[in-house]
Order: sequence, then structure tokens, then C-alpha cells
Amino acid sequence: MIAAADAMALLDGLRQERDGFARMRALLQAHFDAALKHDSERVRVSAERITALTERLDALCSQRQRLVQRLSGGATRDAHESLALRLPAKAADLLREQMRELQALVGECKRLNVRNCELVVGQQDIMARVLNDGIPGTYAPA
Repeated sequence: MIAAADAMALLDGLRQERDGFARMRALLQAHFDAALKHDSERVRVSAERITALTERLDALCSQRQRLVQRLSGGATRDAHESLALRLPAKAADLLREQMRELQALVGECKRLNVRNCELVVGQQDIMARVLNDGIPGTYAPA
């Protein structure tokens, strides 16, 4: 059986991760909006905040993975499910639900990040074509 303090630590860590990814979603949206408006200062600030939050989320994920591995008896494959099988049914259902919520937020943030990347790369591509497409007289030295 899993100690109540360990179960609470796991659930608190999951809550912190979910809250963090909810903030990440908002930051990714702010970054996208700034990029659409070509607001370089807001792009820079949001990118710095995204980087800082990413580092925090990586640390939280590592803590959770170590705790889950310890509590699941060293299981490395499907460790969360192995842990759920060692919990009372109600606690196992809660763990599974919170993991589904976390995975959904992570998936949404990945999708938003790809969208942002495609926008910025597209903007850079357009600028490169405008500046370098060989049309005489367009941004060419006199």
C-alpha cells in the first residue's frame, strides 16, 4: 500500500504540472498573438517566460517520474499504471483522471508550439524571399 503522504505528494505534483501547462497554454497564445502583430518585444518577453516555465515543468516532471518509479516498485514501463494498480480503486481512478488531464494539456501545448513555430518560420521565409529573391532594385545596393 502507498503511504498517504506519498499519494498526496504525487497528487500535488500533478496539480502543479497541470497548473503550469495551463499557464504555458496562455503564454503560447500570447507569443502567437505577438508574432502575428510583429511585436518583437512581446515575442521576446513571452519567449523568455516560456523558457523559464519549461525549465520549471521539466523539474516537476522529473520529480514526479522519480516518485512514481519509487512508489511503483521500480517499474519503468507504464509506471503510472503500475502505481495505480497498487492504490485503492478511488485513488487509482483519481490518478488516472489527473494523468489524462495532464496529457491533454501537454498535447495542446505541443500543438500550439508547432503552430507558433510554423508562423515564425513562415514569417522568416517571407522576409528572406522579399530581401533575397533577386528582383533588381528591391533592397539591393545602388
